[in-house]
Amino acid sequence: MDKVRSFFQRFVFTEKSAPLAFLVTCIFSFGLLIPSLGFYMDDWPYVFYAKLKGIDSLREMLIFDSRPNAAWLYMLGFNLLGFKPMAWHIAALLMRWGTVILIWMIFKSLWPERKKEAVTIGLFFAVYPFFMLQPFAVGSTHHWFGFLAFTLSILLMIHAVKTGSGKMLALTALALVLEAAHLFTSEYFSGLELIRIFILWILISRAEPAFSKRLTKVLLNWLPYLIVLGIFFYWRVAVYENPPDVVRNEPVIFQQLLSEPFKAIGYLIATSIKDALAVMTIGWQKATDVSLLNFTSPFVQFRLGMSVLFFGVVYFYLSKFLSSSAESKDDWKTGSITLAVAGLLTGGLPVWLIGRSIVESKNLLSASRFGIPAMFGAAILSYWVIDYFVKENTKKLLLLAFMLALSVNFHLDNTKEFQYSWEKQVRLAQQLLWRAPRVEPGTTFLTDEEVLGVMGEYAVSFSINTTYQEKNIENIPPYWYFPFYYTNPDINALLQGAPLEYSKLSMDFAGSSKKMILLSFNPELKRCLWVMQPQDVNLRLVSDDMRQLSAGSDINLIKRAEGEDPTLPEDIYGKQSKQTWCYFFEKADLARQYGQWDEVVRLWEESQSTGERADDGFEYIPFIEGLGHTGDWEQVKSLTKFSKKITAGLEPSLCSALNRLAVSAPASQERDDMIFNLKEDLKCSEFE
Repeated sequence: MDKVRSFFQRFVFTEKSAPLAFLVTCIFSFGLLIPSLGFYMDDWPYVFYAKLKGIDSLREMLIFDSRPNAAWLYMLGFNLLGFKPMAWHIAALLMRWGTVILIWMIFKSLWPERKKEAVTIGLFFAVYPFFMLQPFAVGSTHHWFGFLAFTLSILLMIHAVKTGSGKMLALTALALVLEAAHLFTSEYFSGLELIRIFILWILISRAEPAFSKRLTKVLLNWLPYLIVLGIFFYWRVAVYENPPDVVRNEPVIFQQLLSEPFKAIGYLIATSIKDALAVMTIGWQKATDVSLLNFTSPFVQFRLGMSVLFFGVVYFYLSKFLSSSAESKDDWKTGSITLAVAGLLTGGLPVWLIGRSIVESKNLLSASRFGIPAMFGAAILSYWVIDYFVKENTKKLLLLAFMLALSVNFHLDNTKEFQYSWEKQVRLAQQLLWRAPRVEPGTTFLTDEEVLGVMGEYAVSFSINTTYQEKNIENIPPYWYFPFYYTNPDINALLQGAPLEYSKLSMDFAGSSKKMILLSFNPELKRCLWVMQPQDVNLRLVSDDMRQLSAGSDINLIKRAEGEDPTLPEDIYGKQSKQTWCYFFEKADLARQYGQWDEVVRLWEESQSTGERADDGFEYIPFIEGLGHTGDWEQVKSLTKFSKKITAGLEPSLCSALNRLAVSAPASQERDDMIFNLKEDLKCSEFE
């Protein structure tokens, strides 16, 4: 026991362990759920274009996205990673990890004696609780590439200045290439470019005490980078033009600087302060929300367990990190705080110049991308807040570990929403393809509300089109999705025939509510996807609006498969199993649509042999009708009563099904007697 204690007392971590510590931290925060993550809102346009129109079509897409020079990055990404979500998520994690390492190396290069501080700031940046779009693995690629190229450019600039030899030109040239690469690929870090002058001032001040000479050297060293930045701004403002009819990322505040300079400057000052405070506070507020402590949820127990484990790991790591104990008389305090404030106040500049900001955004999840450059300064300032208020080393380490663990808990909770969204996406895509293997082009899919988290109507539309894998798509997608409460809540107008139009990137959809399929999708209620139809106007299990609108749902737009049933793109969704109740229900509902009653019965018998059953009685109705058409009236009786038993309020729909059987099932005395008795039992006279 003494040997073990002695070993741990002598055990230390050196700075060589830092990259591994950063990787472990990133895995705790973002890697644990990667196997169950997929594609989301801003991912889907890239996937749709690359999958259906070819990887080269990303050029077209990104012209309409106002980032024409980012095409090379995404074309390279799809060529290397394909369409497997896991590959993209691993790549996003590795790019984040690489950025953390480079930030650590920047601080190491600026202040070599501040090893522990550099590692701590790196850990804070790795998990800083603000950017919530890490699961947008495809859509955030240009963010992390931009940050990676920016930090590497800064690091090379530092080494160029410190080297001051023949290598200086080569290092500067490479730094300039990386600066141009991140600026012209993604404009997000153009504001953060302004911290270069502060870094140069810190470096040159140490060797040049005379103010005038120091200023001259700083400006001369900054000039090449400023020229590249100026060329970018000139191209973006004066040369680049959006495609016709596309108004996106217009530099309205920059233009206002020329016409109303005082008003524009006032806006920029106020917005920069408000957004800086938002980045510094909002994430920590969310990370300490008591709603994260719902101990009854198995996932919450897992999340908190991982956070506690990480707390122990990071505290042990920091307490055993070998660092110089002597107080260094350097410019660490003033220099690092200057970089923190500069990073916070300049990081959002490209967003502010187009008239947008974090604090004025309605959707914080989406707006969190605006704060990603400012995380550089926020991580530094977070460290300094703790260092200023807590002097005793053990307490300081405990607080640092606690805040880092809070961040891990925050990110795990955030990622869970994406995990559940992907689970629902897979279910929706698979069940829709089972129920509607082919759909007439020009069809709109409607729901009442948005049914998928972290998606949005255009993302769902791109995913549906990708699911059906139609060929030869130009600029008119075959299908589009609308949640009608947000699109056109006037039910009467939709029933009479209202235009349903949407333009996104180079895609223009022009449809009509006269050519629509209404969907009800509530897996939270243990239901399969329901394709509504006019006979469902009395279905009490959906809203009044859904009941009314089902009268206009045209299931004749759904066609049977030609040849083998289509399958989901396996490289996106993975291999799917047919041994689920929803498979039998959806295929039976399709067979019912075409009067294939023997197929309905076959599916019923197969479902029973595999032990599958419904949780909602509505999903037995196709089988009730199929069994009635094939003369198995005892089974009709049994299934009707069971459906009524497990689902309250289903009587009107069961009565409608019996009425249809009374008209279309083969005539017999047994049919008439059974239907009469069942209708008496259901009290159908109350609903007719």
